[in-house]
Amino acid sequence: MRLHIEERYASDSDALTKYVEKKVESLSRYFDRISKLDVILEVEGPAQRVQMMGYLVNHKVVKAKVETTDMYASIDQAVDKMQRQLVRYKERLRVSRKTSPAVSSPGRRVSSGPKIEIVDDYPCQPLTPEAAVRELERGGREFLVFFQAEDDQPAVLFHRGDGSYGLVIPRR
Repeated sequence: MRLHIEERYASDSDALTKYVEKKVESLSRYFDRISKLDVILEVEGPAQRVQMMGYLVNHKVVKAKVETTDMYASIDQAVDKMQRQLVRYKERLRVSRKTSPAVSSPGRRVSSGPKIEIVDDYPCQPLTPEAAVRELERGGREFLVFFQAEDDQPAVLFHRGDGSYGLVIPRR
Protein backbone atom coordinates (compact mmCIF):
# COMPACT_ATOMS: atom_id res chain seq x y z
CA MET A 1 0.00 0.00 0.00
CA ARG A 2 1.36 3.38 -0.99
CA LEU A 3 0.82 6.07 1.63
CA HIS A 4 0.71 9.81 0.93
CA ILE A 5 0.47 12.15 3.92
CA GLU A 6 -0.15 15.84 3.40
CA GLU A 7 0.09 18.28 6.29
CA ARG A 8 -1.75 21.55 5.66
CA TYR A 9 -0.34 23.48 8.59
CA ALA A 10 3.05 24.70 9.78
CA SER A 11 4.87 21.96 11.70
CA ASP A 12 8.47 20.99 12.32
CA SER A 13 7.69 17.69 14.01
CA ASP A 14 7.52 14.25 12.42
CA ALA A 15 5.56 12.82 15.35
CA LEU A 16 2.14 13.06 13.65
CA THR A 17 3.45 11.56 10.42
CA LYS A 18 4.94 8.60 12.27
CA TYR A 19 1.72 8.21 14.28
CA VAL A 20 -0.36 8.13 11.08
CA GLU A 21 1.99 5.57 9.50
CA LYS A 22 1.73 3.35 12.59
CA LYS A 23 -2.08 3.56 12.78
CA VAL A 24 -2.60 3.03 9.03
CA GLU A 25 -0.53 -0.18 9.00
CA SER A 26 -3.44 -1.98 10.65
CA LEU A 27 -5.80 -1.23 7.74
CA SER A 28 -4.22 -3.91 5.55
CA ARG A 29 -5.45 -6.54 8.05
CA TYR A 30 -9.03 -5.60 7.24
CA PHE A 31 -8.66 -5.43 3.45
CA ASP A 32 -5.33 -6.39 1.90
CA ARG A 33 -5.93 -4.92 -1.55
CA ILE A 34 -5.58 -1.21 -0.80
CA SER A 35 -3.39 0.22 -3.53
CA LYS A 36 -3.05 3.77 -2.21
CA LEU A 37 -4.05 5.78 0.85
CA ASP A 38 -4.10 9.58 0.93
CA VAL A 39 -4.16 11.27 4.34
CA ILE A 40 -4.67 15.03 4.71
CA LEU A 41 -4.06 16.65 8.10
CA GLU A 42 -5.48 20.16 8.54
CA VAL A 43 -5.59 22.67 11.38
CA GLU A 44 -8.09 25.51 11.20
CA GLY A 45 -8.36 27.38 14.48
CA PRO A 46 -9.32 24.91 17.21
CA ALA A 47 -10.51 22.35 14.62
CA GLN A 48 -8.11 19.49 13.89
CA ARG A 49 -9.30 17.76 10.72
CA VAL A 50 -8.21 14.45 9.16
CA GLN A 51 -9.34 13.24 5.73
CA MET A 52 -8.48 9.76 4.45
CA MET A 53 -9.13 8.37 0.99
CA GLY A 54 -8.33 4.73 0.32
CA TYR A 55 -8.10 3.55 -3.27
CA LEU A 56 -8.82 -0.16 -3.59
CA VAL A 57 -7.60 -2.27 -6.51
CA ASN A 58 -11.06 -2.68 -8.01
CA HIS A 59 -11.67 1.08 -8.43
CA LYS A 60 -13.57 1.40 -5.17
CA VAL A 61 -12.76 4.47 -3.06
CA VAL A 62 -13.42 4.59 0.68
CA LYS A 63 -13.33 7.91 2.53
CA ALA A 64 -13.25 9.05 6.13
CA LYS A 65 -13.36 12.62 7.40
CA VAL A 66 -13.14 13.52 11.10
CA GLU A 67 -12.87 16.85 12.90
CA THR A 68 -12.11 17.19 16.63
CA THR A 69 -10.06 19.49 18.85
CA ASP A 70 -7.21 16.92 19.12
CA MET A 71 -5.28 15.74 16.05
CA TYR A 72 -4.44 12.34 17.56
CA ALA A 73 -8.11 11.71 18.35
CA SER A 74 -9.04 12.75 14.81
CA ILE A 75 -6.51 10.28 13.38
CA ASP A 76 -7.80 7.47 15.62
CA GLN A 77 -11.43 8.12 14.66
CA ALA A 78 -10.62 8.35 10.94
CA VAL A 79 -8.74 5.03 11.05
CA ASP A 80 -11.71 3.46 12.89
CA LYS A 81 -14.09 4.73 10.20
CA MET A 82 -11.86 3.32 7.46
CA GLN A 83 -11.69 -0.03 9.26
CA ARG A 84 -15.48 -0.25 9.50
CA GLN A 85 -15.89 0.63 5.82
CA LEU A 86 -13.26 -1.89 4.72
CA VAL A 87 -14.82 -4.67 6.81
CA ARG A 88 -18.28 -3.85 5.46
CA TYR A 89 -16.99 -3.80 1.86
CA LYS A 90 -15.06 -7.06 2.28
CA GLU A 91 -18.18 -8.70 3.73
CA ARG A 92 -20.24 -7.52 0.74
CA LEU A 93 -17.65 -9.01 -1.62
CA ARG A 94 -17.68 -12.31 0.26
CA VAL A 95 -21.47 -12.51 0.26
CA SER A 96 -21.76 -11.65 -3.43
CA ARG A 97 -19.23 -14.37 -4.32
CA LYS A 98 -21.13 -16.93 -2.26
CA THR A 99 -24.54 -16.16 -3.75
CA SER A 100 -23.51 -16.19 -7.41
CA PRO A 101 -22.66 -19.71 -8.64
CA ALA A 102 -20.68 -18.48 -11.64
CA VAL A 103 -18.63 -15.37 -12.10
CA SER A 104 -21.16 -12.84 -13.22
CA SER A 105 -20.17 -9.54 -14.66
CA PRO A 106 -22.23 -6.67 -15.91
CA GLY A 107 -20.70 -7.05 -19.36
CA ARG A 108 -22.25 -8.21 -22.58
CA ARG A 109 -21.65 -11.36 -24.56
CA VAL A 110 -19.18 -10.96 -27.42
CA SER A 111 -19.40 -14.15 -29.48
CA SER A 112 -21.32 -17.40 -29.77
CA GLY A 113 -18.23 -19.56 -29.03
CA PRO A 114 -16.64 -19.58 -25.59
CA LYS A 115 -18.27 -17.32 -23.03
CA ILE A 116 -16.43 -13.99 -23.32
CA GLU A 117 -17.87 -10.89 -21.76
CA ILE A 118 -16.67 -7.32 -21.92
CA VAL A 119 -16.05 -6.31 -18.32
CA ASP A 120 -14.16 -3.07 -18.84
CA ASP A 121 -14.52 -0.54 -21.60
CA TYR A 122 -12.35 2.54 -21.41
CA PRO A 123 -11.01 5.04 -23.95
CA CYS A 124 -7.37 4.60 -24.89
CA GLN A 125 -5.32 7.69 -25.58
CA PRO A 126 -1.79 7.41 -26.96
CA LEU A 127 0.70 7.27 -24.07
CA THR A 128 4.43 6.98 -23.59
CA PRO A 129 5.53 3.95 -21.54
CA GLU A 130 6.38 6.28 -18.63
CA ALA A 131 2.90 7.84 -18.72
CA ALA A 132 1.41 4.34 -18.93
CA VAL A 133 3.27 3.38 -15.71
CA ARG A 134 1.78 6.41 -13.94
CA GLU A 135 -1.69 5.53 -15.25
CA LEU A 136 -1.28 1.89 -14.17
CA GLU A 137 -0.27 2.94 -10.64
CA ARG A 138 -3.08 5.50 -10.43
CA GLY A 139 -5.74 3.09 -11.63
CA GLY A 140 -4.76 0.21 -9.35
CA ARG A 141 -4.98 -2.35 -12.15
CA GLU A 142 -2.74 -5.30 -12.78
CA PHE A 143 -2.20 -4.43 -16.45
CA LEU A 144 -2.93 -1.61 -18.88
CA VAL A 145 -3.62 -1.80 -22.61
CA PHE A 146 -2.66 1.41 -24.41
CA PHE A 147 -1.50 2.81 -27.74
CA GLN A 148 2.09 4.02 -27.89
CA ALA A 149 2.43 7.75 -28.50
CA GLU A 150 5.32 7.50 -30.96
CA ASP A 151 3.85 5.00 -33.46
CA ASP A 152 0.22 4.48 -32.33
CA GLN A 153 0.82 0.73 -31.97
CA PRO A 154 -0.98 -1.21 -29.19
CA ALA A 155 0.98 -2.31 -26.12
CA VAL A 156 0.31 -3.94 -22.77
CA LEU A 157 2.03 -2.85 -19.58
CA PHE A 158 1.89 -5.12 -16.52
CA HIS A 159 3.31 -5.50 -12.99
CA ARG A 160 6.02 -8.13 -12.60
CA GLY A 161 6.60 -10.08 -9.41
CA ASP A 162 9.89 -8.34 -8.61
CA GLY A 163 8.36 -4.83 -8.55
CA SER A 164 9.35 -3.92 -12.10
CA TYR A 165 7.06 -3.57 -15.11
CA GLY A 166 6.78 -5.65 -18.26
CA LEU A 167 5.85 -4.24 -21.67
CA VAL A 168 4.32 -6.43 -24.38
CA ILE A 169 4.42 -5.01 -27.91
CA PRO A 170 2.58 -7.18 -30.46
CA ARG A 171 3.89 -7.29 -34.02
CA ARG A 172 2.70 -8.89 -37.22
